[in-house]
Amino acid sequence: MPLLTLFCLSSLIGSINAECGLRPSYESFLETGKRITAGRYAKAGEFPWHVSIQSNGKHICGGTMISALWILTAAHCFAEEVPPDLTVVVGGIDLSLPLEEHKPDSLILHENFDRMSMQNDIALILLSSPIEFSNEKIPICLPFIYDTNTWQHCWVAGWGITSAAVAVPASHVLQKARMKLISREQCLEQIPQLVENVLCAELEKGERDPCQVDSGGPLVCSYWNTMKWFQVGVVSWGEDCAEKPNHEVLMSVYSYRGWIETETAIRGKPFFIEGVDNRANAEVLPSRAETQLVFLEYCLLLFISLIAIRLL
Repeated sequence: MPLLTLFCLSSLIGSINAECGLRPSYESFLETGKRITAGRYAKAGEFPWHVSIQSNGKHICGGTMISALWILTAAHCFAEEVPPDLTVVVGGIDLSLPLEEHKPDSLILHENFDRMSMQNDIALILLSSPIEFSNEKIPICLPFIYDTNTWQHCWVAGWGITSAAVAVPASHVLQKARMKLISREQCLEQIPQLVENVLCAELEKGERDPCQVDSGGPLVCSYWNTMKWFQVGVVSWGEDCAEKPNHEVLMSVYSYRGWIETETAIRGKPFFIEGVDNRANAEVLPSRAETQLVFLEYCLLLFISLIAIRLL
């Protein structure tokens, strides 16, 4: 029986290490997607997918690891070409500490990105070398549904910028704020110039203003029966912090899933959305996390059965 227990736990832990959207150094498997913490500053392992995109050693935008080679961010962070000194910093929340750096191989801006309207404000960075995942470096999951009522416990995070002229982080430690997705109709009342394929989120009551969030960074939310986190939006722009309530306008990641898959395939490094069958019926399949939960329940039932047999 001890061998059975060891097998179940080791199998479960091994699968978690490769799973997107989990936070193994911050919370246990059974709490993932449910734990809510207060405070202004992120804790180690709380946002293991968040990266700092830097130029000349200065933070300019946020981004997210969606695979070992691909970073998702906003198009407005860049000119048409990759700056020669661009780096992607991963694996930590404190930019004052030495962190792992990766050089980009290429930058892909959406072909219909409009700098005036901010339409299609989304971009991908292909890294020249893959990220080796660990408890502090985990890719985020991409969403499988658009419905804003599906997502719970949404957060934005970032180091922020204090000057538009010079890229200076507002804080060397990653900050966070809890947000709430709102309907497009509600957002249009506040921001009439909304373009297509965007989402809006507003600050939850009791939270500090999210002026420190990163352009290009993620809005991540949990989904109750998957036990993990998904990147629902890419931060594009927000209202002036003097305006209340403060709204963030985000590119809907769900709306750009096809673009992400196409562009990554063209570069010979295809990325596939987890849990989605790309055949014509676009059927949503059970995720690995749901499979792991079933496996865990099976192990527990078997363990209980063995104890009952020994007591007879």
